[in-house]
Amino acid sequence: MKILHRLRGEMETPRLLLRRWKPLDFQAFLRFAGDPEVMLPAGSRPAQGLQEAETQFHRALRDEGCYAMVLKGTGEPIGKIKFQEDLRRFRVNSLSIGYELARAYWGRGLMTEALRAMLEFAFVRLHLNRVEAMFDVRNRASGRVMEKCGMRREGLLRQKLYNKGEYVDVEIWAILARDRR
Repeated sequence: MKILHRLRGEMETPRLLLRRWKPLDFQAFLRFAGDPEVMLPAGSRPAQGLQEAETQFHRALRDEGCYAMVLKGTGEPIGKIKFQEDLRRFRVNSLSIGYELARAYWGRGLMTEALRAMLEFAFVRLHLNRVEAMFDVRNRASGRVMEKCGMRREGLLRQKLYNKGEYVDVEIWAILARDRR
């Protein structure tokens, strides 16, 4: 089942527009894509130079499940949120979500808005049964975002990531369609 091929349209929250990336968004993308404080806790490799950032950006442009998080007031992309195939489950109608937000926008509830919009899209428009996400256990703020959105902690994956010279644990959180009723 190729759920990602069914993605169409934008999502809107009170302060954000979630839309596909555009070629003109590259400079905004650079503001978080190379920042290790943003990328490493999200389980992503920070871009090491302009060429690697361009490669990552072109991947985001082509990725059907990847959305720019655009601040409505400025029209500026401030982060990335994306649906990903759930490789750990087979034929269970589920996706994973990953996200990164530029440091200047942390602590304002923007990621919670974006994740709620993605979950609404997942369950109402895509009719998914399950959505999951993971975070580096040292990034408790990400866990709070998931909890605020109704996700539940399912477990700990020990030494799942290699971050800043050490192996780190990640928590896995999920929400089922029946949890939203």
